Order: sequence, then structure tokens, then C-alpha cells
Amino acid sequence: MKHPLFIFEITPRCNLACLYCYNVWKAEGNLYPRELSIEEIEILADSVLAAHPVSVTLTGGEPLLREDICEIVSTFRKRGILVGIATNGMFLDRDTAESLKEAGADWLEVSVPSITGKGYRDLTGTDGFDDVKRALLAAASSGIRFTVSHIITSLNPGDAGRVVDLAYAFSAAAVALNRFVPGGAGFKNRNLLPSLEQLDSSLENASHRSLKSPGMTVYAAIPVEDCLLHHSDYPGIKFGSCICGAGKWAISPSGELRVCEQSPYTIGSLFDKSFEELSRSQFVEKFRQNNMRSDCSSCSSHNVCGGGCRFLQAIPTR
Repeated sequence: MKHPLFIFEITPRCNLACLYCYNVWKAEGNLYPRELSIEEIEILADSVLAAHPVSVTLTGGEPLLREDICEIVSTFRKRGILVGIATNGMFLDRDTAESLKEAGADWLEVSVPSITGKGYRDLTGTDGFDDVKRALLAAASSGIRFTVSHIITSLNPGDAGRVVDLAYAFSAAAVALNRFVPGGAGFKNRNLLPSLEQLDSSLENASHRSLKSPGMTVYAAIPVEDCLLHHSDYPGIKFGSCICGAGKWAISPSGELRVCEQSPYTIGSLFDKSFEELSRSQFVEKFRQNNMRSDCSSCSSHNVCGGGCRFLQAIPTR
């Protein structure tokens, strides 16, 4: 499998208590993984490089909790690997943004789950909305390219369009819209799943605002089935299919490979086997084959949406 995208969860630690948190180690009964040392990350980076990746996105937990974050960025960047950081923004000030850029970070992704202080607090357990706005200003001031990510839940269905407006006001390069997928600690909060009507309203508002935001891309980061909501109804949003276990992979804080951030199944350690060997496992083959509902294979839109999110399909909605 050529030119994969990697999501590397460099720490399980986080300063927020988000109701929608998908981190698999936060599921009931799971143990927190250990963090790799910078020396171990050097070894891991060599294994990642051998896979000829498109890029590595450093996530968590909250990646900026690691004091050696700039060194981690440099570790990948000096090997010619493009590096991004997905953060909640609480620790992203101007100096940090400039330090990350100087270390070689190619982009940032800042999470904005709500457009109001109350909404932000309800979803994350923290009064941090003002900090997020400061983070967006810091990213914009540093000149680093950045994306605003937004999760659509049943608690914030009216926020998506306003998030697009906010992102455009801060000169973001893109907005990533994520439909809530229950996993990790968020599995017990399945009531956060937006209804089809709420998802439609969110996408419609985001599309409308996107068309008024020239130069900024708005895309659906979690696949949306075209048979449920026709993509053509949202001309301001770019849609795609799931590439988990083919074009995109997750690496746990301790170096284990998974098909996706949502998947609790560990294929194996990148310290023990190469990516090429792990990516050819029977689990991966089965995962890619059994990803559709029974009617997907005959649908003319399957090549557009790929049948939607595999993990959302497998989770009871209520």
C-alpha cells in the first residue's frame, strides 16, 4: 500500500473531558498506553518513513501537553515527512505556533466544537472558547496554514455554519466537518449522535456559508452516505469516502498500528514488524471487505461515499 496518511497519537493525556471523545483507551475497562520517548519516536519515524507516507498528523490526547512537541515535529520533518498537529488550542499561543512552524510543522488543526461559551463548556467540560479564539489568532498571526475542525452532534446542530464564518474571519485554509461517531468515552454518550435532520441542517448551513467564503475549503471529514443525504444538495462542501485501513492509519501512543482512530483493535507494533507486513494482515483485509451495508455494492453512489463510516455503521445509535 503506497503513500499512506498516518495519525500518530503521541500522548493519551488531555486537559479536556469532551463528551464526544473517541480515544479508544478511554473506553470503559481499557488501560492508558504509555508514551514513547523521543529516542523511541526516532526509531518509529524510520519505520514510518519506510512506508513512503504522504504525511503524519500528531494528535493525542492533546499533543501540546508534550514538552518535546517541537522535537517530535523535527524528528519527522528532518526525514522529509510532512507533519501537522491536531490540537484543542488551549496551549496554542503565538510563541508556540511560531516554534512549531520553525520546527517544521506544515499545518495545524484547531478544534472548535461550538461557537458559544456555553456550548463549548457543555461539550468539553471547560470554559475554553475564548482560549480557542486566541489560538486561531495565534495560528493566523504566525503564518502557518491551519484548519478548523468541527464536530456535529445533537447538542450543536446550529453551529456548523457559524464555525465556517469564524474560520473564514481568522483566514483558515479549511474547515473539517466531523459527524459524531461514538467511541472511547463517547460511546456512552450515543445520544450525541445527530439525527438525519440535524445533520442535513448543519451541512446545509455550512455549505451556504462556504459559498460565501472564497478561497477556503469546507469538507466532510467523516464520510456521509450519498443515499442518506445527497452530496449535490451541499455544493459548498467536498465529500469523500472512507480510506481507513488503505490510505489512512492510526498509530497509538506506544507505537501500535490500527486501521483508524476509532478502531480499538491493534494490528501489531511498528517496533516489531514493518508497516508493509502489518498492513497485509488478515484483519485489515477483512476490515476492508466487510465495510458496507448489504445494499451498498449495488448502489451507483458507492464510488462516491464508499458506504460511509465503517464504525458508525457498526454502532447502535441509541
